[in-house]
Amino acid sequence: MAILPEKIYMVSNPYDYLVTIPAKTLFVISYVSTGNSITLDNKDNDSEQSFTITFGTNVASEKLFCTAITNGIASTSQCEVIDPTRHTEEYARIRKMIEEVEAVIEAKIQGGANYSITINNKSLVSESLANLETIRSRYIERANSLWAKMNGQSTSGSSKPFKSMTVFRDPNYQNRWGTR
Repeated sequence: MAILPEKIYMVSNPYDYLVTIPAKTLFVISYVSTGNSITLDNKDNDSEQSFTITFGTNVASEKLFCTAITNGIASTSQCEVIDPTRHTEEYARIRKMIEEVEAVIEAKIQGGANYSITINNKSLVSESLANLETIRSRYIERANSLWAKMNGQSTSGSSKPFKSMTVFRDPNYQNRWGTR
């Protein structure tokens, strides 16, 4: 039985969350990133009891591993504490970096003049067009990943259908397939 929901959205940071612990239950919440834990003890009471947990995080998403022990029987669950403002702040920062890289690419294409720009503490002085496009594509991948995460979609891309598939056949062996 999961005591905490799968996802908790923080509307403020820190965020107070009211949780009800069943009778005769010890509930342990462990932060996966830090290893710190919170223990809510209701093992000596014959009725359920409410506790207030204060979640505070400096990251966009924090995973929690939860263990409830009732009458010596343990059950586990997971919860994710999400601070939506952190996602949007990072997304806006990445979009700004993409725009800055695009401005450098445009200047390079138009004149190829000497230029220098600092993006994310990295000075780009006469970078090749290929390097600039690589930097841009990495930022776009990160922005797309954040956008998918903010919209509850898969970030791995494994759930997307194949758009095309190339099959190579060895011309020496007409009836055998090669690498797929």
